[in-house]
Amino acid sequence: MAAVVKPDAKGLRVLLAGFGAFGAVHARAWADLGYGGSLTIADPEPDARAKAKALLPQARIVEDWHAALGDVDLVDIVTPSDTHLDIALPALAAGCDLLVEKPMTMNLADAKRLATAADAAGRIVQVGFVLRTHPAARRLRDIVAAGQVGDPVWIAADFMCLKRPRRDAGVVLNDAVHVLDLVLWAVGRPPDEAAATVVERLGRGVEDIACITLAWRGGPVARIEASCIVAGEHPDPYVAGGFSRKRLSVTGEAGQVMADFMTDRLEWRPCRQERTAEGWWSPVCEPPRIESFAPMSPPESVAAELSAFVDAVVNRRQPEADARSGVAMAAVCDAIFAAAHGRRTVPVMS
Repeated sequence: MAAVVKPDAKGLRVLLAGFGAFGAVHARAWADLGYGGSLTIADPEPDARAKAKALLPQARIVEDWHAALGDVDLVDIVTPSDTHLDIALPALAAGCDLLVEKPMTMNLADAKRLATAADAAGRIVQVGFVLRTHPAARRLRDIVAAGQVGDPVWIAADFMCLKRPRRDAGVVLNDAVHVLDLVLWAVGRPPDEAAATVVERLGRGVEDIACITLAWRGGPVARIEASCIVAGEHPDPYVAGGFSRKRLSVTGEAGQVMADFMTDRLEWRPCRQERTAEGWWSPVCEPPRIESFAPMSPPESVAAELSAFVDAVVNRRQPEADARSGVAMAAVCDAIFAAAHGRRTVPVMS
């Protein structure tokens, strides 16, 4: 985890745009990092502002984020996804560095606009892919990057939840993006093509179920499933009343590794096909090695994410989940929607 930089050491002032359910988690995380006294919280809803004042009486609470841009150094955007770009562009123009909750934008064209504006302004942008902070995710990526399962051939990811659906987008942009990001992170590059089926059941105009296939030329095939109407096995600490399954597994030519983010466990085992003396194939599969990790609460996970962001800002280097990650994710999601609506496999455009 990156070192935490306190505001009294660097004088950084933070604007948190949005105080919905996850905005409150961000506010607690900023306070836990020592930024409560240098935090401005903006939300247009009076009830949200009252809750923010009750949670963090030391913070400055305002209705309009525009009015605070001249008084802050960092902007943490935790508003509905379709408002991200409208906040990000003025914030960059005002000289602020940004943390933007996932998805960075609603589509590839807007993602490129944001990334171009950040480059022109010389600002830091980090996308809120919070699952990257989970120790099982980082351990899985290290194992894959070190070649300890061999070249990946198959990846499976699940983000299945029975939970309160959001209003701003469906499960591709709100839920699947978490594990899609981990898939791209583990492979190290975006896929070449996508296919998908999406289903709407709740009548809100967006998908409630998504079944996605990604493929890399000369590389693995990935299957990603996401839903907000299919229950997982475990209560979800991020969503009140939600029950979820969140997993990622990577199978390579020499082994398999699986991270379960609801049980904080990682299983890793050598398994492969070997040639027999007769020249055919025989499976070899060893017992799994199991690693367990201390659970991280949502504020702890977000605090780890924010700490990495502050470290990147102070040291003026782009973070691991930078604007390019947001552009790559937008390209994949655009391809997923095009594939689903056209009922065909489509290339992922850069």
